[in-house]
Amino acid sequence: MDAERALGTMNYELIKGRPKRLMWAQRDPSLRKSGVGNVFIKNLDTSIDNKSLYDTFSVFGIILSCKVAHDERNQSKGYGFDHFETQDASDQAIHKVYGMLLNDKIVYV
Repeated sequence: MDAERALGTMNYELIKGRPKRLMWAQRDPSLRKSGVGNVFIKNLDTSIDNKSLYDTFSVFGIILSCKVAHDERNQSKGYGFDHFETQDASDQAIHKVYGMLLNDKIVYV
């Protein structure tokens, strides 16, 4: 399937110097707004980007969306979000990653 191939090969590739995030469309707004599967991660090192965050958390389940917050100068604000397909995956991520060292900083989930 072309969309799956694009997700696997083009996600986080640079376009005009900025990494692009590709994800499956979520047509059901209740899934996005319910909060189920959402994880907030704080105290991220500024070197952690969207791809690093995705790679760290993807071992726990299918990620629907993953983003590190940035300011107007494109500098990391030190926090990010992961939205997992299931609550079980997000619970696992919270349990396993809370207090873990990522790039020499303890992160809180």
